[in-house]
Amino acid sequence: MEDMMVQSSMIEMGIWEVFVQSRVSISIIFLGNVISILIAVWLSRVLIEKGANLFLKLIFTAFAFAVFLNAFNNGLWVNFYMDGTAASLANLDAVNGAIDISASSKDFIDSVTSQGDFGKIGMFVFFVSGLLLAVIPLWFNTNNKKV
Repeated sequence: MEDMMVQSSMIEMGIWEVFVQSRVSISIIFLGNVISILIAVWLSRVLIEKGANLFLKLIFTAFAFAVFLNAFNNGLWVNFYMDGTAASLANLDAVNGAIDISASSKDFIDSVTSQGDFGKIGMFVFFVSGLLLAVIPLWFNTNNKKV
């Protein structure tokens, strides 16, 4: 029994180690997404100032949608990773039977399962607002100054 407890705790620590190591890459992915959205918004402003023609507006709109879809896809991967870690810990708890996993692992499972789609909705709103900031001023005159 003691051997199973040691083995279970080593597996749990391994799951947490993979989770912690991936947080760096998740942070880099998020920063890359934010930078790409900022570049899209900046390019939109440049095109407005230069008086872009219809063809350039269409190309930029496609680029802005590509930035949005890439950022949204990366955000989904992060959510899938959180769900996967919680599922791995829950499966370990189920397989262990009488051997309990740590309290922090149980809290993590409860947090991810009770959160539902709240993180996905927040991510979607963030990326959609970036897309709208880049595309709407390009197609609609948002300048309130009277000429």
